[in-house]
Amino acid sequence: AVVSTQSTGGGQVVWPHYLSGWIAGMTNVTITFPINKVIFRQQIYGVNFRMALRQVHKEGMTMLFRGLSLPLCNKSGQVCLMWGLYETYYQKLPASVSNPTQRTILASCLTGVSEAMLGTPFERGQSLLLTPAFHGKIKNTFDLRHHLTSISMWYRGLSLILIRNCTTNSLFFLLRSPLRDLLPPGSSRQTRFLNDFICGAMLGGLNSSLIYPVNVVKSYQQKQMTRQNQSLIASCKAVLVERNYKIRSIYYGVQLNFTRALITWGIINATYEFCMSVLQPRDKSEDYVGR
Repeated sequence: AVVSTQSTGGGQVVWPHYLSGWIAGMTNVTITFPINKVIFRQQIYGVNFRMALRQVHKEGMTMLFRGLSLPLCNKSGQVCLMWGLYETYYQKLPASVSNPTQRTILASCLTGVSEAMLGTPFERGQSLLLTPAFHGKIKNTFDLRHHLTSISMWYRGLSLILIRNCTTNSLFFLLRSPLRDLLPPGSSRQTRFLNDFICGAMLGGLNSSLIYPVNVVKSYQQKQMTRQNQSLIASCKAVLVERNYKIRSIYYGVQLNFTRALITWGIINATYEFCMSVLQPRDKSEDYVGR
């Protein structure tokens, strides 16, 4: 597996990181979209897995991939930006930020903010398209512009997305290299691919479980069509009331979300590293280098 060296001078080519991230994102969304749809139903309605699966199955195959275009654009773009912008920010940060941990956290947070500003409208639209209450009101992706008529409506849930992105990015890039070093070294491409999959899967599972309540509140905010935006505290209270103050019900879907995260981030990390090994080939004896 190959990642760029820890240069702070900014002289390294970064476009392979963007392209590899984009390919990894496209691959992931295509495979995991049906799973994501079931998890979303659990998040917004507080129902168990069987109930959510029954709802999706009842709607049939014609509705299964409704809303795919937005996550396909959003997630592939998000993963593209995550890898590419992280590398860009890491290299462009001033030399005065010499501590690798501080540099990683700062680059991760800057990347998270950039992702949120570009990706929140896509997440907002996807949430509405996946909400059954709007199946008859919103015809398709292009019809969203008639219902979301202001910038604030498109960016609903931004604060929670900022919290999520900065937290998960920092943990991912901080722990990725140490975790990968714990795995046995791979001499073949297949072994390295498997190691990268395991590393990404473990970090994805950890991040998804830690941040799951944030995503529940975010989904609640983004499924609202009203012009008035609820505050973060009001949204948290509303979710608790909706779930009868049962903390357990807030975690409905966490098991499937954990499983999806294992698959998602395993695919993303392994595909990214494979693409990087093709676009920026290095000597086979070179050690894995991470942040």
